[in-house]
Amino acid sequence: MQSEINIKVGNKPPRDYFELINSQIAESVMRVIINEEVNKMGYSKFKKIKDVIKKFNLDMSSVRLFSNVGAIEPSDWLKETLQRAETALLTNEKAKAERIISPILSEVYENYKDRLSFFSGEAINISAKDNLAGECDFFFSLHPPKMYIDAPIISLAEAKDEDMEWGIAQCAAQMYGAKLFNEQENKPMPFIYGCVTTGTDWQFLKLENDIYYVDNKIYTDLREILGVWHYVINLFL
Repeated sequence: MQSEINIKVGNKPPRDYFELINSQIAESVMRVIINEEVNKMGYSKFKKIKDVIKKFNLDMSSVRLFSNVGAIEPSDWLKETLQRAETALLTNEKAKAERIISPILSEVYENYKDRLSFFSGEAINISAKDNLAGECDFFFSLHPPKMYIDAPIISLAEAKDEDMEWGIAQCAAQMYGAKLFNEQENKPMPFIYGCVTTGTDWQFLKLENDIYYVDNKIYTDLREILGVWHYVINLFL
C-alpha cells in the first residue's frame, strides 16, 4: 500500500534572505578576484634582489653564512623517497617541490614538530600594492603546531625550476614580508633565514638589520643541506 506524501509549500522567503545570499555571493566573487590579482602581482613580481632592496631601502652583502656546520645523515625513509623521485618525470617547480623539497624539509621538521609549525603553500599577505603578498612555498614558524599561521616566522624556502636569480629575489621579498608580519603581530625577530632551491641546488639568505646576507656557497650535498637546516632552526630554539 502506497503511503500518501503531502508537500506543504511554505511562505515566500523574506527579501532579507535574498539580500543576504546576494551579498555572500558578491563577497565570494570579490575574494576570488582579489586572490587572482594577488597571484598576478605579489612576491613573484620581483625578478632581481636589487628590485627588493631599492623598493624597501634595504642593503645586501655576499658572505659565507655557514663555516662550521656539520653534515647530517639522511634517514632511510628520505633516501628511499628521493631515490623514487629520481625515476619520476620532474619537469616543473610543483613536481620538484612535492617530490624532493618537501620530503627534505619534512625530515628536518620531524625533529622539532613539538616546537615548530611547518607550512606549505600558505599566503603571507602584507601589502598587495607593494607586492608583499601571495603564497609562499614553505616556511617554519616558532610555535607548536597550529592549524593557522602565527608569528614568528623564522625561515622560508622558495622552489624555483631553474632561475635561481628570480628565486633569490622572490625569497628575499617573502623574507621581508615575514619580517613585517612578525612585527605586526608584536613578535619581532632579530633575523630571518630564507632559501631558494631547484631541488638540487640550495642557496641560503639571512635578513638582519635590513641587510640581506646572501650565502656565496650553493649547497648540493644532501648531508650538508640537512646540516644547515638543523643549524638554522637551532638558532631560534
